[in-house]
Amino acid sequence: MKQRYTLVLGVVISAVMLGLVLSGVDLERVRGALTDANYGYVVPTFVLLVMANVTRAIRWRALLSARLSFRHTFSILNVSYLFNGALPFRLGEVARIFLVTQVEKPIPAFTALSTILVERLLDLLAVIAMLGTVLTILPVPAFVTSAGITLGGGSLVGVVVLVIFARRSDWAFRVLAVGERVLPLIKRLALRPIVQRLLDGLQPLASWQGVFTALFWSVVSWGFSVAGGFVLMLAFFPQPTWVAVLFFIVMASLAVAVPYVPGAVGPYEAGVVLALGMTGFDRPAGTAVAFAILLHATNLAVFTVLGVLGLLQEGVTIGQVARGVRKLDAAPLPGMVE
Repeated sequence: MKQRYTLVLGVVISAVMLGLVLSGVDLERVRGALTDANYGYVVPTFVLLVMANVTRAIRWRALLSARLSFRHTFSILNVSYLFNGALPFRLGEVARIFLVTQVEKPIPAFTALSTILVERLLDLLAVIAMLGTVLTILPVPAFVTSAGITLGGGSLVGVVVLVIFARRSDWAFRVLAVGERVLPLIKRLALRPIVQRLLDGLQPLASWQGVFTALFWSVVSWGFSVAGGFVLMLAFFPQPTWVAVLFFIVMASLAVAVPYVPGAVGPYEAGVVLALGMTGFDRPAGTAVAFAILLHATNLAVFTVLGVLGLLQEGVTIGQVARGVRKLDAAPLPGMVE
């Protein structure tokens, strides 16, 4: 029942945001911009976004200490993006955890969870780095600056803490012991085995080479995403700028962070249109909205094509994954361990 209410909330958010995006916009101009766009740029954009996923799979495999083949990491990652792109609640991450427990040599769920946490923090750092670049050139709304500082500071602290705990696991247990003394209820949760499994998933960060590898592939993957955004702008704008690309990627990333909205429809378009307007790409009228629609559609197309191929590669159906997700999502924490 709770998920039903949150889904309704997500639909309402999508409708409101789409209403804001389209308010005061001549839909005929949007249609004209979509009609006149040079769709030849969609193909290289598609290729660049696929390469972004390839390099993210390489990063994830490194975080898993190469315990999965690239074939599995790539296909499972794409299935998770398919679920994230089509459904609310970030269920793609749960799908990823489920699928790694189903391979020939299963990976414990908490190990996968640790790597996903590292990925999210690294991606947040990348987004904040892009926002920092934009802030040096453009005045942006105060809420964007505040969100950037909050997320950036939190993600940086998170990465540093994870690296420290990966190198000094005994410190993590000392922190847990302090928490158990302060709040005796924590001790009854029997968290020590769970913490140990989470720490097992952080082992690639125990060496500086592992940290460098994760950072390197993060930079490469986001580089492909930025390049894809720049190329797609050429379909509508003859002289795109890197600042505009960085800014709409930041805004789109913040929009995707809203967990309740199916496919981030509405917030995604609103973020891209706002970024384009602030960087001088709101003319001709309706073009920014048309670009936001095509950008979102291209990303969803990549997720869908690669996700379906991933399902075929793993030999599972959407229904099987969905049932596994529901079972895993409903299981108590200890039930996730293996």
